[in-house]
Amino acid sequence: MPFRLSIDDIYALLSKFIQSGQADDNGPVIFADVFIAGSGPVACAYARTILDERPKTKIYMAEIGSQEHPIRGAHQKNSVNITKSALQPVSIAADETYQTTLSRASWSPPITSDTVDLAMEGYNAQQDPRLNLRGTGMTRTVGGMGTHWTCACPTPHIEEAMHLERIIPRPELDILLERAATLLNVHSNEYDNSIRHTVVKEMLTKLLPAERSLANIPLAVERRIDNPDYVTWTGANTVLGHQIDKFKLLAETRVTRIFMWPQIPGMTMPRAMAALLRNMNTDEDVLVIAKAFVIACGAIGTPQILWNSHIRPSSLGKYLTEQSVAFSQVVFDRNIITSIEKDPRWAERIKTHKEKHPKDPLPIPFNDPEPQLVIRYTSNHPWHAQIHRDALSYGSVGTRFFGKSDLVEDNRVEFGDVSDIYGMPQPTFYVSRTDEDGKHDQQMMRDMTDIANTFGGFLPGSEPQFLEPGLAFHITGTTRLGSDHQTSVADANSLVHGTQNLWVGGNGCIPDATACNPTRTSVALAIKGALALCKYVDSVDQSEIMF
Repeated sequence: MPFRLSIDDIYALLSKFIQSGQADDNGPVIFADVFIAGSGPVACAYARTILDERPKTKIYMAEIGSQEHPIRGAHQKNSVNITKSALQPVSIAADETYQTTLSRASWSPPITSDTVDLAMEGYNAQQDPRLNLRGTGMTRTVGGMGTHWTCACPTPHIEEAMHLERIIPRPELDILLERAATLLNVHSNEYDNSIRHTVVKEMLTKLLPAERSLANIPLAVERRIDNPDYVTWTGANTVLGHQIDKFKLLAETRVTRIFMWPQIPGMTMPRAMAALLRNMNTDEDVLVIAKAFVIACGAIGTPQILWNSHIRPSSLGKYLTEQSVAFSQVVFDRNIITSIEKDPRWAERIKTHKEKHPKDPLPIPFNDPEPQLVIRYTSNHPWHAQIHRDALSYGSVGTRFFGKSDLVEDNRVEFGDVSDIYGMPQPTFYVSRTDEDGKHDQQMMRDMTDIANTFGGFLPGSEPQFLEPGLAFHITGTTRLGSDHQTSVADANSLVHGTQNLWVGGNGCIPDATACNPTRTSVALAIKGALALCKYVDSVDQSEIMF
């Protein structure tokens, strides 16, 4: 029979542990200095920073997903055979289940029923499709979103960090962003040898005024020395670096909830005491007692665990922002292809390509890297644009423009009594864009089409379009940082308000609506949080966590 812990079991085990001061790493109760929920780049930034600062720290990390790659958290694009990511929808609105052609003898909901929506596993009957982030998903695998992210690592414009800079001054934030760039292995020149990159960059330089801030995308990527045709994309393993095997990782293990010590005389502030975990293969539970806890399970998974733990600050899940995404793919104009073929800079490479592939009508070598360019956010153009990632054709270029949202308290994710497919509270979205958002979205779309049309014609099926809400996977705000306990979940160090030893991490911590990719900022915040955590762990000993 699976070993499952009831509330009474948990407190009995805690009482026994407190009396003996011992724990068995192979038993139902184990002890760690630090427990980390999640295994993505932010969780690993916590682990790496802590171990760099305090090498002897005993860390346990839990991940609900499997380890798909032999290397912990490696990016899937570094594999020869790229596997499908473990990205899953968060909230699927229940479809109408009444079918007019179904046989009368077959069972169906009563025709007099108030609703014909059935409660089915994987579907959320509470989700209004008009308020859903249908395109968003959660990645459940070792390495988290770091297994398949784009690796774009821009820094936020001042208007994308207005609330953040109220609690972390910009000079300090810039230092943290540089440290984050080091952990993420960010470079900006790995595509300078690309024909397409150079051609597109030169065209945009002539087209755009200098204030549009055209530049190479800062990418968490490094071109390989042994085979320059390939690059190494940063995954969680890159963030961990030499500390990759210096902690215990529990894969296929759900973090169910965090238990807080009951408030007792002499305790200045509530303190987390244990994390309840469940092995998803055996359905057995284990309790991890630690000095400090970090929840870094993404912008939805982190508030989900806090909610299930009855740790519910008033703004938990609120101020949710997500970017609109305008997308297109353009096939190069014939004149551009002709100019490439005649350009002496590319003559030798084109000659080599044609000798190997004489029937190829395009002069662009197969191994020519894609463009990787960014048009940064400005006050007059409040969106972030990326010209990159050749997904479908060697003769095409992709455009993705990301629009910032208004900051609205009532845009939120809520958690109810119904469980999701993993046995956790089902998330339900209540998110809509404002009229001002709509105005900016249309301006952004116009800007994108103006730029895209200079390159050529749109690839059929990839004409200018807005993508599904949530498809950017750049949700912020659900565990936002701030000094006001009523409008934020954690302080500048990512310490949950009203607790001594519970930290949060991830894009949800960013208190602003952003247009640029948020990962670098989230890693920067994790570094700051980890340094504060180290100071806390140094200030307590094991006897202090056993009242």
